[in-house]
Amino acid sequence: MNGKGGSCLEKTVCVIGAGIGGLTAGAYLAKHGYRVTVLEKAATVGGSAGWYVRKNRLFPTGATLAFGLEEHGLLRNMLNELDIDLPATELLHPMDVVLPGKTISIYKDSLDWEAELKKTFPEHSQNVLNFWRNLTKIGESVLAFTETRTALPIETFSGLADILRFVFHHPFSLMRLARFSSYTVEDFMRKYRLEQVTPFRQMLNVQLIDAVQTDVSEAALLPASLALTIYRRGSFSIQNGIGEISKRLADRIEGLGGEILLNSPVGSVSYNKMEKQWEVQSPKCKASFDIIVNNTGVLFGYDPSKAQNRNPDWGAFRLDAVLKEDICRGPLRGKKLPFAYQIVPKSEHSKILREEAGPLYVTFHPSLNKNGETVAGEVMMTASIHTNPKEWILCTKEEYKNKKEKVKNAILSEIEKMMPLKEYVIDAEAGTPLTYQRYIGKAYVGGTSLTVKHAVLKPKSVRSSLPQFYIAGEQVFPGPGTLSSALSGYYASMAVMEDVKKHDYHSR
Repeated sequence: MNGKGGSCLEKTVCVIGAGIGGLTAGAYLAKHGYRVTVLEKAATVGGSAGWYVRKNRLFPTGATLAFGLEEHGLLRNMLNELDIDLPATELLHPMDVVLPGKTISIYKDSLDWEAELKKTFPEHSQNVLNFWRNLTKIGESVLAFTETRTALPIETFSGLADILRFVFHHPFSLMRLARFSSYTVEDFMRKYRLEQVTPFRQMLNVQLIDAVQTDVSEAALLPASLALTIYRRGSFSIQNGIGEISKRLADRIEGLGGEILLNSPVGSVSYNKMEKQWEVQSPKCKASFDIIVNNTGVLFGYDPSKAQNRNPDWGAFRLDAVLKEDICRGPLRGKKLPFAYQIVPKSEHSKILREEAGPLYVTFHPSLNKNGETVAGEVMMTASIHTNPKEWILCTKEEYKNKKEKVKNAILSEIEKMMPLKEYVIDAEAGTPLTYQRYIGKAYVGGTSLTVKHAVLKPKSVRSSLPQFYIAGEQVFPGPGTLSSALSGYYASMAVMEDVKKHDYHSR
């Protein structure tokens, strides 16, 4: 099949890393006739949006809620373009934010959400409502731009044409985006005299650290506006979890003639200037490729020994637990699974958890065995908190064991302050960045923090400085998160096809 890429049947593509960004890029390229090989060092696809098996149970590696799956939503449209059918269930009340002294329920319905805001912040209700209503308008402008599928930074005439079309069709949105382009969320809070309202600040921080990897003081307002208001557009659960998206993408690549090679970490990547091809070696693949799409979060140069991680600060400590299903008739009564909590630590264990990196994220979801089958009588819980991987990597064996047990107990006790939990626990296992390394092949998770610099002034391109070498995933525009990673894969595939159409690499 010849697609946008012109004479693409002879072009071979190696996608390094089977995260959702790499798989999205691979699926688009395979659909347009490119010969795609995906190399993944873990035993499953999905990366931070996948699964791993622990004690015969299938646990999510990261995200449990999906966004963009509403009719004509960003992710739904991409899946439709790839001929992937993915049923999803909309969640009207997907999450609670738990602060010291108060709990805020997150609702899809705007009226329910505004009523919750007024109830939670009665002394500042009008300012909070004005803040949120205008934040929603900014988020709508950001979404309108995102729906044009324009990748930043603008590097081609087609990208410039996309911008001009957006200006023509959305002049007021452009004015709004330009006005607030240099704002942080904290700057916007000042307009409504909310920067000193501690509970409101905590509520925003707990969501932003998860969504854009930083807090109100540094989070760029434009991407944050969409991250904070996206629940009004819909959040979704998927049977078997978020990892099902990656599985469907991988199946689509194989159905189009591509191949997915698991347990195959890349050992070397080098560019042959004479042949103008990339030579790649892994345990299951030794071949030359016309094009590389790198979804690993590691930037390879001509010498792979000089590869550097672009985001070295973030890892996760997690707790995987199997619970008695009775919890659904107790503390979780009335909650539709999956259900999430974002918690600001408030007990005597706060110091232990703050030594990691702040908010605690807890999700309850149906229990699945390693084959993806529902296990009767059980519910699974995953809890995670940001941490610095180096603090675990450099521990002695005894220090590692003691620290791991201490943080595990602090997490259990923190959840216990919110709801009775321990009586329902069947089994609980802790995991550190080294656990992530073991199961998904990397100790670091998350993408580049969406500050004004990284998100607006100097967004990271999917094109690299290396020939025929592209980047997908959370380290490039538009940033962290499952939906953003999928978009990055789309942008990478479009960049490949546009460049192939312009240039015949073998004639350079």
